[in-house]
Amino acid sequence: MTGPGPLQKLKNFMSRFDSFQLLSLPLLFLIVTSSIDFKPAEMVIGVVLPLTGEYSSRAANHKNGLVLAATHINNLGGIGSRKIRLEICDSMSSPERTAEITRDLIYDTGATAIIGGFSPANTRIIQHLAEKAQVPFLTGICTHFETTSGGANYTFRSVTDDQRQFEALAEYSTKRFNSKKPALIYDTDLYGPDSAQKYIETCTKFGQQVSAAVSYRKGALNFRKQIDTVLATNPDSLIILAPPADSAMIVRQAREARFAHLILGANQMASPEFIDLAGVYSGSVITTLPFNARLGGQRADFFLTEYFDHYSTQADADAALGYESLMVMAQALKSGNTDRQAVRNALAQLHGWEGVTGSGGFDNTGNQVKPAEIAIIKDRQSIPVNLEELF
Repeated sequence: MTGPGPLQKLKNFMSRFDSFQLLSLPLLFLIVTSSIDFKPAEMVIGVVLPLTGEYSSRAANHKNGLVLAATHINNLGGIGSRKIRLEICDSMSSPERTAEITRDLIYDTGATAIIGGFSPANTRIIQHLAEKAQVPFLTGICTHFETTSGGANYTFRSVTDDQRQFEALAEYSTKRFNSKKPALIYDTDLYGPDSAQKYIETCTKFGQQVSAAVSYRKGALNFRKQIDTVLATNPDSLIILAPPADSAMIVRQAREARFAHLILGANQMASPEFIDLAGVYSGSVITTLPFNARLGGQRADFFLTEYFDHYSTQADADAALGYESLMVMAQALKSGNTDRQAVRNALAQLHGWEGVTGSGGFDNTGNQVKPAEIAIIKDRQSIPVNLEELF
């Protein structure tokens, strides 16, 4: 003898309820499901960096810092018991690729926020798409002074920008070396004519008059034409706004052309790449310093030790700035609310923090308020000028 079939079992079960009870089932389902926490198990942060191409080495170090920060946060239980997942994408230094992966992170992956950028052009693309979609965007590596200007509401920067670096260089060269007539050589890609103009304007504020501002295009190897043009104006200092490798060649060729005066540059020239390529010619060059471990105290010491243990190499400024940017983002996420507007508002309220690079904070435009620090290169090291006498 066989028992009742599936349909008969369902009919027998439903017959136990009266019509009122049956009508109340959808409401019961709604109450039960609304009491369940459907928050995703992870907080997804999109990362857009040029991991292949011209800037791949620096971008890789920045990525390593981000990954190490995520590891530390997750090992401590995450944020509100939710882990951070970095969705890391390679822009390949291509505008088209940058736009494509940024859209994917915003609309397909549903990233809570985006970290990254690099060159001004690359960063502007990410920024444009993030602002349009109202997604928080934090750059810890692009220093171009316009990044957080122009009414951007969702863009933030955790690294000191070029304008503050220019002000620090102009002020120091004036007060310490009495420089009144600097000359300028700049690239047309990473800094560009707008940065050159900003430096000229900054010099004027400190009583300096730029004698010449000469550009060069990417791929140049011989800078003698630019140097001859500069030397013809008889400057008392030379400012270089260029990537590390180009800066090293310009310094070498300027010294070989018997330019004996002060040479200065922004934080590109504080990099190990510049110092290695310039060699003995890097000596006495003045730069801005993006990462001074002494300012970060115990946090910086912990970061440097962990970074070496994790990657078997010393952390540079790009790695430290990557670590710092995710730690700053984590502060905005600590409430556990991953709504993009809520994260943006939390970032805007971060007017102070203590990190591996020291104290920092955002102004009302989302820009880092920390002033630039000046360093001098001695014995192939970037030494903060206030500690110069110790070396």
